[in-house]
Amino acid sequence: MRGLSSVSRLWLVWGVTRMLMVVFTGVTVLPHSIWDAAAADLTLYREWAELIVSQNIFPLHDERWQYPPGAGALLVLPWLLGGGHGYNWLFFALVAAADAGVLALLIRAAPREGRDTGPWVWTLGVALLGRVCYGRFDLIVAAAAVVALLWATRRPAAAGAAAAAGVLLKVWPLVVVLGLRRRVLWRMSAAAAGVGVLASVGLTVLGPGAWSFLQFQSKRGLQIESVAATPLLIARLVTGGWRIVHRYGAEELSGPGVSAVALGCVTAMIIGGAVLLVAWWRMRPPAADLALAAVLLALATSRVLSPQYLVWVVAVAAVCALDSRTTQRPAVVLVLVTALASQVEFPFVYDRVATGSWPGVLVLTLRNGLLVWATVWSIVRLYRSTGYTSICEPMMTVQSRGRPKYSAASAVM
Repeated sequence: MRGLSSVSRLWLVWGVTRMLMVVFTGVTVLPHSIWDAAAADLTLYREWAELIVSQNIFPLHDERWQYPPGAGALLVLPWLLGGGHGYNWLFFALVAAADAGVLALLIRAAPREGRDTGPWVWTLGVALLGRVCYGRFDLIVAAAAVVALLWATRRPAAAGAAAAAGVLLKVWPLVVVLGLRRRVLWRMSAAAAGVGVLASVGLTVLGPGAWSFLQFQSKRGLQIESVAATPLLIARLVTGGWRIVHRYGAEELSGPGVSAVALGCVTAMIIGGAVLLVAWWRMRPPAADLALAAVLLALATSRVLSPQYLVWVVAVAAVCALDSRTTQRPAVVLVLVTALASQVEFPFVYDRVATGSWPGVLVLTLRNGLLVWATVWSIVRLYRSTGYTSICEPMMTVQSRGRPKYSAASAVM
């Protein structure tokens, strides 16, 4: 690889790691092959796609349907491309196309910023997360968020459309819009709102049940993989008193105090969101920095946390790493370590996690501890670095020119 250019090395590593991910995804004879776990999800996706195509109806009676209506359109696409045949491999192809598209965009953006760290964060981060990225559709949602972040200032209309597409697949890309400065925020938000409304109307007309996911999502309990569930899982091993039950397509905790802990998750998210709002209002951090802190906070305080969600933070971390002014370098490193721990948790020890035994709980505790560490460090760095810039530079400008003015160094990407 010594004679290869940086871009060639990136694509070579990307190709090898993705080939291994797909091969190991499809090999069922290996122990803990993700196919054993993901086959059920892909089979479910296929069933939903067949239902939507044949009956023009969303899975409104299936409690596992917990996605905005745009996800229905995405899951139908492999069915339409293959006429109902080869669904799994066509799904892999769509994810691979999104994966390659993100890398191409990051490589193209890297020369402008003078750093190739961002493309490497994406290439290695997805590989560290492992095969789950190709067994679920969250990587495609992450791709929409990357497009929105990279194009926000240069192509706000296109960025808004990408953000709207991401929100219609899963709600979290909304944080990309919220991290922007006012000048860009209104233009991008207008485009996102327009595309979102038109798409929502079209998807609603497509068939009943487009918004049934709101009912099922609101009834979700405390998933065992969530950060808030970890202390209860440890207490369960020591004293008992909690049961693990299968509901809404996931393993959840049931027992004393679970409802209070779930309510505490909502409270923690609101408080954390207020902290980030202050950062947005007063400190003017780069949009990707604030987005990374927001996504980390959302995962750390959510009562539902699945392993594929980590690709969200890998995507935003890759955009952060493009910018030499980013405050988030330590958090980016922690994101990569957390991704590796998450792959160990799922699929390699997930059978122990699902039963709440000591090996699974220990690995889960490590993964969630790293996630909390990354979240706290991200927010602290946001306040320390951008806070210093926001406070000190106006003071220096006052001394030299007589009135405060922010320099280009504190401008948004």
